[in-house]
Formats: sequence, C-alpha cells, structure tokens
Amino acid sequence: MKFKLIIFFLLFSVSPWAHAAELVAWKSYLAVVMGIALIGGTILSLRNEKAESRAAKILLAGLYFWVITFAELIVLALIYHFTQS
Repeated sequence: MKFKLIIFFLLFSVSPWAHAAELVAWKSYLAVVMGIALIGGTILSLRNEKAESRAAKILLAGLYFWVITFAELIVLALIYHFTQS
C-alpha cells in the first residue's frame, strides 16, 4: 500500500517552479479531490453488505469514486463561481 502511494505522489507531483508560476494551484486541488474520492469509494464499497463478490465491490468502488469526484468538482465550481467578482 505504501509503495502505491509513493508511486501516486511521484506521478502526480508537479515541480515547485511550475506550481509557483500558476495563479491557482488547480493540480493540487484535483489531487486532493482524487485522493478523497479514492478513499471514500473504497470505504463505501467495502461497507456495502449487498455486494458479496470481489468483482461487485470493485465495480461499486469505481462507481462511488466517480460520484464523489463529480460531487466535489461541482462544489469546487460553485466556490469558484461565488468567489469571482
């Protein structure tokens, strides 16, 4: 598990210079959104008692991942909309 997390952060990390040049750190926001959705989808699929097989839990994890991701992106879009003058 730790090895997968290390690979994730290495693949999705941005150089400090490129990160500092942006006005809005949207890559960081998207990485956090993806992490929350991944953890939430996994927890929700494992806690679902109706899905008995491993394949059903994997499919549910993917479904929950995308539902949580889109919900978080809608919230971020609303925050962005209302903070613009």
